[in-house]
Amino acid sequence: MTPPLPRFGLSRICIALFLLLLILPASSLAAADPGTRAAAAVAEEDWDEVLTATGEGLAGEPDNVSLLCIRGYALRKLGHYPEAVAAVSTAIALDPKPVRYMNRGYAYLAMGDYSAALADVEAALRVDPDNATARGIEALALAGLGDLAGAESAVDRGLALAPESAHLWHIRGEVLLAAGNATGAAAALNRSLEIDPDYSLPWPGMTTAEEDLAAAMQAAAPTPAPPAGVLLPVVAGLLVALAWSFRRR
Repeated sequence: MTPPLPRFGLSRICIALFLLLLILPASSLAAADPGTRAAAAVAEEDWDEVLTATGEGLAGEPDNVSLLCIRGYALRKLGHYPEAVAAVSTAIALDPKPVRYMNRGYAYLAMGDYSAALADVEAALRVDPDNATARGIEALALAGLGDLAGAESAVDRGLALAPESAHLWHIRGEVLLAAGNATGAAAALNRSLEIDPDYSLPWPGMTTAEEDLAAAMQAAAPTPAPPAGVLLPVVAGLLVALAWSFRRR
């Protein structure tokens, strides 16, 4: 006959089993839940895993707005802009919110559709006029449409709301560089790099602050004078031509 377990040992076993019953279902659910997996993959910038998780989730819940938006975000980060627009457009049709318009607006910017990006910004700002991120998208859209003064005004309004945004300082640098203000652009881009040199760009084709700063520094550099060895033959040639013209008179 097997001897009974000591009372103290039995209590500990019961408690351990109870905790396992509480913990295991929750952890299993978290591991299986597509939304949880997608959110964790976004944090790791594992965009392929985001697409896998959201694809599984949307197969059972095609109208899950959160999954649609996360999927659109990942598609944009991978450079699949039309697909990103399609996913977020479905989410906006189900539940329009400013953050969703901005999500789609970035995809439109990446595609070069500045009018559509500006329309999304306007929709977002009607609900949330103090949204600094929307002002940055507005600035890029206006710059793309050739309104550099309006773009500078828009990004400055964004910076008034979020003065420590590396992204907004980056945008300001791009706008000033496009306007021919290389010195101002360099100052803005240096500020962006001071705040966060490794911030995540909204789409893979956008130039980095470092690349823009290099262009600004090159544009701001004074044009070097030609070497003396180049100038002397030119001057001599001009003198000969001038002397010849006088002789012909």
